Amino acid sequence: MNHNEICNTLLKTDEAIRFVGVLGRNGDLVAGGHNTGVEQLLAPDEVKMSLHYAAKRWETRRNMSHRVGNAKYSITEYDKVKQISIPLSDTELLLISTDPKTDFKEILDSVNKILGKNYFL
Repeated sequence: MNHNEICNTLLKTDEAIRFVGVLGRNGDLVAGGHNTGVEQLLAPDEVKMSLHYAAKRWETRRNMSHRVGNAKYSITEYDKVKQISIPLSDTELLLISTDPKTDFKEILDSVNKILGKNYFL
């Protein structure tokens, strides 16, 4: 499954998903986008900054992986959104933004089914 298929499939799994994207190492959006009918909370330049910062936060998590192991996912809950970050590879990050009340475990289960992997054991 290619990156666009992953993003489009995830966007269709739950109407509470606001955004799905695959980021490159520098936070560049490789694939993905917003769900239809979603109110945009950030201006386009703020979206770019947010993606860049998400990639940098993930990079900092990797700094201690030699001691504590690799991070499997990260969840940040804001007042208006919940952001889930999942590594696809050493250079790619899957970023999912949902409504804050969304059950993140259901989203992680969907990711497992789509990717055929298990990040949570």
